[in-house]
Amino acid sequence: MTTRATLPAVDCDPSPEGHGPISVWGHRPIALQRLINAAGNLLFAHDVPSMARYTAGKIFHDLSKPSSMFGVSGNTLPASGYLTEALAVAVKAGGPIADLGKAIAEIAPDLRWYSSRTGPFASINFVRGHAHALMVGPGGMEERDDVHIGATIMAPYSRFPDHRKKHPTVFLALSRAEVRLNDDDWLVRSPGGIFFSDEGNDLAMRCTGNPLLLFWCQRVRSQS
Repeated sequence: MTTRATLPAVDCDPSPEGHGPISVWGHRPIALQRLINAAGNLLFAHDVPSMARYTAGKIFHDLSKPSSMFGVSGNTLPASGYLTEALAVAVKAGGPIADLGKAIAEIAPDLRWYSSRTGPFASINFVRGHAHALMVGPGGMEERDDVHIGATIMAPYSRFPDHRKKHPTVFLALSRAEVRLNDDDWLVRSPGGIFFSDEGNDLAMRCTGNPLLLFWCQRVRSQS
């Protein structure tokens, strides 16, 4: 069994670092605001776990004040080609999760994708079989350093390296995903499933015959 002592503190965590290659002054794009609204409709539902809803509340409070810097020009990585297939699952589910899927599809051409380092228990296809996209945060469509909003895509039959979270993170599944927190049992998250991982928690995630797509948001620093 994986133990907390065996995991690297930050190496595999998908939290972004640095800034995008090009940023311009401007206003939050309408399509990005639609995505934020769609995510909020899911994360503030009455049945969302309390810590996930609490953390999301702080994140979305910070987002009520848009940045004035915005990244331009998207890119692709091999794994980002699975995005359309994964989003189709969310859209087919209907309701609020479909709205979020459509909102991500709308901004997909403007997303900048990046990858994590490999690490403990990663599948053999991990390096080319995963990618992260940042909507809000360093190098994202909206440049800011207090909150991150992004997504992680994984190819079928892949496993992300077990790693320790750098920031409190709320996750929302847009596809079927298997996740494990610390030394708990593996749990299956269906589209629309929400879970929370605190700073310092160990996280493992994997998928079988379908691409994995997780939407996530992080609060990076305490606000007064």
